[in-house]
This record gives sequence, C-alpha cells and structure tokens, in this order.
Amino acid sequence: MFPEGEYSAKAPDTRPTARILLVRDAAVQPDPLFGQVFKRHTHRGVYEQRTPDAAALQALRESVKGLPVHVGLVTRGEDAAMVRHAQIAMDAWRTELVTPRTLLESYHVLRIGPKEIVQHRDGIALNTRMVRVVDSLGLFDRTQASAPDSSEIKGQLERFNAAIASTPAYFWLSTTQNDRRTQLLTGRAYVRAQLTATAQGLSMHPLSQALQEYPEQAAHHQAVHQLLGATERGHTVQMWTRLGYGPAIGPSPRRGLEAHLAKA
Repeated sequence: MFPEGEYSAKAPDTRPTARILLVRDAAVQPDPLFGQVFKRHTHRGVYEQRTPDAAALQALRESVKGLPVHVGLVTRGEDAAMVRHAQIAMDAWRTELVTPRTLLESYHVLRIGPKEIVQHRDGIALNTRMVRVVDSLGLFDRTQASAPDSSEIKGQLERFNAAIASTPAYFWLSTTQNDRRTQLLTGRAYVRAQLTATAQGLSMHPLSQALQEYPEQAAHHQAVHQLLGATERGHTVQMWTRLGYGPAIGPSPRRGLEAHLAKA
C-alpha cells in the first residue's frame, strides 16, 4: 500500500494507492469469496420482511477478522434503535437532495438508458421506461438541480423512504484511526462483507449521506456517530448500510481492470 508514501487524510494526490504484483502460484487456493464477485450488486429498493438469520450475521462478522474495523449490527426487535437508524437515513437523504451542489454531483454521474450504461459502466444506472422517456424528450436537465418541491425530488423521497421502511437490519464498520491506510483497509473489509452477504443471499445498500462531511450534513453526521456509539469511543464510522433480502438481479456494469491500472 502507498509505495511512494501515504498522502494526506484530507485530500488525495497523484501518488499511487497500491502496487500490485501478480504471480501465478498453483499452491495458493483462491479465496471462496472470489466466486461472488460477478454476483455482487447493490439493491437500493424494498427488501423482504424477513430478518437475516443468525448464521448469516455471524458470517459477516467473521469475514472482516484481521482487519482494523469494528463491526456493528442491529435488527428488527431492537425497535428504538431501528427507528432512529431509519430517521437519520431519511433526514440525511433529504438534505442531500435539497442541497443543489450535492444533488448535481449525483446528476453528473447518472447513466440513463442502455447506451449510457454500456458506454460509462459506472455511476448511477437508471433504465426504467419512464426515466428514459422523460430524458429523451429533454424534460430532465442534468445540468440544473431540481427544486426541493419538484415532482422529481418528491418521487425520490417517497421511493427512498419506502425502501428504508422495509429495512430489516443495518450493518456498519467503524475504526479507531482515520488515516489513509485505515480507510483503504476498511474498503477491503467492506468488500469482503458485501461478498459474504452475497453468498448468504443478502443485499447491502450503503447509506453514505450522513457520513459525508459537508456543512449541511453536520447534524446528521453527529447523530449517526452518537447512535452507533462512535462518539464516546472516539471512532469514525466508515460504512453504514441497509441489510436484507432483495430480489435476484444481474451484476452491475464494471469498467474493467485497465481503467484502474498504471502498468510499470
């Protein structure tokens, strides 16, 4: 990791994140989680009502052992905590939608329809007939933030709140340190957890809004850290997600290795 030195926790620079050497070794057995790579996806919609079983939750805890993260889980039955999770998530999502500059960040990476999805292979893919029609007619301007009381914002809030209401569990990762190395290892932990969830038939949906550090989110950032016990322990909450059983859908498009590698 960081072969030319670790850059600041406040901003990245042009130095590489990692140097990777690929060596064929027949004696090394592939990690079973590799089998889930092309099945992994993020389901942002409504989840089934059943709660993840104890074996699946234990598998998630086991998946990140050896990495510098603390795992948290809450499920139905812990009603007061579940209500608070839901409220913070909904409040933070609304803040993101009604803050023009943060809404435009999402609009700039929207990929609407098969052509854009295949061309970019990243961002937020939208492929419903209604959205494609509205976009093709020029009625959706991605260069302008929608008004807070617009039908677009109201519709997004309704869909998000319905998804939150269906959530049977929440999962999070926190860390004692918050340097770049810890952040990178937390990313590794999250990928392992999501692949493990996939193997257990579960979906994860990151709730990143309240964890972002811009002024309009400050109250929600503080609230989620207090809720998850991070404030009193001096931890940073790195990932916070919904967890549950979602529909079986195809894998998300990926850009491929060449988009991420600088060959030595």
